[in-house]
Amino acid sequence: MDEIFVWFAERITASGGVVPAFIDYFAVVVGVVTGAMFACDRKLDIVGTTVCGLLTAYGGGILRDFLLQDEGVYFMSHPYLFLLCVGLCFFVFYFRGLFHHLPSLIFLCDTLSVALYAVAGASKAFDCGSGVVMSVVLGAIVGVGGGAIRDSFVGEVPGIFKSSNYYAVAAIGGSFVYVTFVAFGVDAALAATLCVVAVLVLRYASVYFDWRTGDDPVDLTPYVSRPLVRLAYVVRALFLGGGKKERRRRVRKLKMRRSYGDEGAKDSDGALRAGEDAAPGSSSASGDTLKYMR
Repeated sequence: MDEIFVWFAERITASGGVVPAFIDYFAVVVGVVTGAMFACDRKLDIVGTTVCGLLTAYGGGILRDFLLQDEGVYFMSHPYLFLLCVGLCFFVFYFRGLFHHLPSLIFLCDTLSVALYAVAGASKAFDCGSGVVMSVVLGAIVGVGGGAIRDSFVGEVPGIFKSSNYYAVAAIGGSFVYVTFVAFGVDAALAATLCVVAVLVLRYASVYFDWRTGDDPVDLTPYVSRPLVRLAYVVRALFLGGGKKERRRRVRKLKMRRSYGDEGAKDSDGALRAGEDAAPGSSSASGDTLKYMR
């Protein structure tokens, strides 16, 4: 019996960082189950179910390992875990009815998967010396990367790019919590626990209070352009010889453009210039201008 445990322990290694091996394995297992359920909901065959499950489980980790280029690819280092994932995809495909009755459990497992992947990505990146910013980024990539790749493969816009409850935001928040605490010298295990708690709180709070990432943002351009236009008038008055007279002329030109179109605006511009250049006693220029204005 001891030889079996030794054999098993030699083949289970962590992905790097401080994440224990069993957490790594649990994250992969939960990811493959949620990916297979995603495929079953979209009526894919057994091949599509298996591919979706594997993409969800390994996609984010593969991106992380390729970006870090440090300790090999986790996906290629664990053949026994790969076989287990394939077997789980077959189980979900042929016994999908068991999972349809457990929506709350599936949601919890999906959230836990994001949290554990965020820990795995952030911890390995920070352990490899990637710094605070890139560790947070890689933690978020691992947390949601597999789901984004899976959605792209089935021809859908990834859920992290659409208005929805906090998913990517939760992964970023959890990664930030982990990296911040580790950077200030907190125990890595405690920081990993706080990361998982942060992801769970953000995810469930967003669902309970219906917090969503908006897809119709407020356009701030008018609020920025108005003071800039006023500043342009001041600059023109100071350095280009403009002023109130030039501003009134431009306002009248704008009104003409709205009333008669671009051609009328050009004609009115010429008439206005003629009226302004003429002498105050010149009745012909002023009369033509007033006639056109009427």
